[in-house]
Amino acid sequence: MGGAMITGSSGSPSTSIPPSAVAFGDSNWEGNGFMSQTTKDTSANDQAHWRKTTNLMWTHLAIWFFFGYVIHFFAPALNKIVIFGFPLGFYMAAQGSLIAFVVQLFMFAKQQDKIDREFGVAED
Repeated sequence: MGGAMITGSSGSPSTSIPPSAVAFGDSNWEGNGFMSQTTKDTSANDQAHWRKTTNLMWTHLAIWFFFGYVIHFFAPALNKIVIFGFPLGFYMAAQGSLIAFVVQLFMFAKQQDKIDREFGVAED
């Protein structure tokens, strides 16, 4: 169950590579148990990317919650405003929220793509 052995110039084993590094082709394994500097930098890049992505997600979730639930609490007051013969409360429930969700979907995709490109993880 041990790892693969790297042999020194004399042919004797010098360093043991963990089985996970061999099985998953981990090219960042350096024998001393620590990852290379490049991987550490990537990790910091990944953390910054995830932080921005998470903030974007929470922002859009709040907007979704507003249009999905909060706006409907004000339907009686919005019904006093009439657009094309329909009360605004009805319009927001039947069409307005759906339009907001579709617009939000495209905005989210565009903003996420911008974040991905900023951190070098964009899909082309």
